[in-house]
Amino acid sequence: MPSTPPSFLILDDALTTAVKGDALALAGDEGRHAAKVARIGVGEQVLLTDAPGRQVLAEVIAARKEALDLRLLADPAPAVQRLPHLTLVQALATGGRDEQAVESATELGADRVVPWIARRSVSVWRGEKLRKGRAKWEATVRAAVKQCRRPGIPAVGEPVTTKQLVAELGERSAEDTLVLVLHEQESVGLVSLAEDLRAASENGLEEILVIVGPEGGIDPEELAQLRETGARSVLLGPEVLRSSTAGPAAIAVLSALVGRWG
Repeated sequence: MPSTPPSFLILDDALTTAVKGDALALAGDEGRHAAKVARIGVGEQVLLTDAPGRQVLAEVIAARKEALDLRLLADPAPAVQRLPHLTLVQALATGGRDEQAVESATELGADRVVPWIARRSVSVWRGEKLRKGRAKWEATVRAAVKQCRRPGIPAVGEPVTTKQLVAELGERSAEDTLVLVLHEQESVGLVSLAEDLRAASENGLEEILVIVGPEGGIDPEELAQLRETGARSVLLGPEVLRSSTAGPAAIAVLSALVGRWG
């Protein structure tokens, strides 16, 4: 059985107007990795993916020291608009658990991830740490996209405090956006919303936000503030999951419930 071609990212708009037979240079960090680390040579094929979700196979026609010259083997497959969008609002966590959540959520279908500086977050981003933390999440997202060969590169939002998150949610329309807060003391299960989710999706629901707290859980006052914006707290399952697991598990369940998986 032939192996899947290695995947590389196109971070500009080169695939927007590209067609079969066009030449394209894979340069920068992606080209450097392909040429120097992966050692991909002439005649091999690669899968190219851009941020909106276009994908295309390309053949290497020349291998330079830190770049590859490619020829597209087909017209790029158009980006598929998957609605509702799935967004993970992930509280910062220690031990790299938030990055684990971002990695798995990307592989399981998240369209956007947002770092949340929750009240009980032990890890807090301030100053230069804000820039570095977000850049690390972006690198995690890109690596996960390449690993699973999925279309599209999820956006990493600006880090938000609870005040900023509540303000943003307060401006959202309930018809366009459904906000779900995972909470281990809730009695309403996420799966029990299946019919409501399908109906909302058919009626034009644009986005589902899943909010996951830090290791110590969501502060009761924060939970009350989120509920005041219209957010619904739901139980994911009978077990209490780590912050690195809860969000990806919810994204997987939602991917199935809204019809992305079969």
